[in-house]
Amino acid sequence: MRYLYTLLLYVLIPFTLLRLLYKSRTNPDYRRRILERFGYRLPPAPKQSPLWIHTVSVGEFLALKPLLEHLIHAHPQLPLWLTCTTPTASAQIQQFTQHHPNLYHSYFPYDLPSIVKRHLRHIKPRGIILMETELWPNLLTLAQRRTLPITLINARLSAKSLRGYRTYLQRLLKPSLQSLQVNAQSKDDARRFRQLGIPAHHIRHTPNLKHHHPTSPPPAWLNALKKPLNSYTFIWLAASTHSGEDSIILDAHHQLQQHLPNSLLILAPRHPERRDSLIKLTQQTQYNPLLRSQNTHPQTPQDIWILDTLGELRHFYHLAHCAFIGGSLIRHGGHNPLEALHAGIPVCYGSSMYNFSTITAQLTAHPFAQTIHDATSLARTLHHYHQHPQHSAITQFNQQQPNLLKQHYQFIQQSFNL
Repeated sequence: MRYLYTLLLYVLIPFTLLRLLYKSRTNPDYRRRILERFGYRLPPAPKQSPLWIHTVSVGEFLALKPLLEHLIHAHPQLPLWLTCTTPTASAQIQQFTQHHPNLYHSYFPYDLPSIVKRHLRHIKPRGIILMETELWPNLLTLAQRRTLPITLINARLSAKSLRGYRTYLQRLLKPSLQSLQVNAQSKDDARRFRQLGIPAHHIRHTPNLKHHHPTSPPPAWLNALKKPLNSYTFIWLAASTHSGEDSIILDAHHQLQQHLPNSLLILAPRHPERRDSLIKLTQQTQYNPLLRSQNTHPQTPQDIWILDTLGELRHFYHLAHCAFIGGSLIRHGGHNPLEALHAGIPVCYGSSMYNFSTITAQLTAHPFAQTIHDATSLARTLHHYHQHPQHSAITQFNQQQPNLLKQHYQFIQQSFNL
């Protein structure tokens, strides 16, 4: 079965490369360092065997970042090799590694035996940490053959994904799942991992790492941005938006300004390379687009501030009175609403939040998290939040969140005998 899977991957590799080249039209980083994905031109490996930690994209890395800092503080001599699959995540990781000399970074390898073997020979890891749903059959099998401990942290498995795995990959995965350690986000996720074939005694449950409430204050530069915005009555942030949502957001902003004419929209696309299409769409709706990357500042109600930079979104929540969470008005599954709540502002999102179903189920009973369906209901919700601030309720919610860093760190510590 694994041979058929590997053969299929070989067939798909040319199409994968074409996809990277296609994406590089708007983001040239997609065609850079391609050889790393094949196990070539990797950075020099540390003398001491590192812990290999894989995060897929920006969201996973930012969720993992506080845990990485905790791990570095507890074990400053332990090398960490960080991998990802997207250029935006790579940019974040490279920025992070500049401040920590014992960290190494490359792209994650394609799951072909020869490529994975090259990575394992080069890195010589003492163990592997994967995040959320990263179950790669060849990597799992080859790690097991080398008796490398491998864990899946912050693990989630939707009912849809479980059906897919059981239909197509369960026979392929089952042998290598016997040694996998899993730290599931919820009891439902834990149950589904048991149904997939992972032994019950290898599974524990710790709430989503994205629930972690950061204690570090906003950066000093944020205060300098607040002053030019004092003239606005209401500021809202459309966070991590995808194609198909922006026109709805701009329509909602137009409706909101019928009641709050001096309101400001900060539009933060999930992928900054969409900035050109957003500029065009914004101009078509008679608004004036301003790019954060060009250090421009909004001054009038006709300005739309496009946040086209990396790593600043969680700080910009502190500038807003409310946030809409993108990826939820299309069938994408949404993004993390807790970052906004940790900044003390209410949230709203569309009905497609299946990637964060456990979190949204928890938020359903609270007045500071509302589901919207279209531009009209979005504008109505924004106006409601302006009239009824939710600060005290959000503060109480944040204070009730558990110390997740300690729980996740203990799981890693036990898994790798740190």
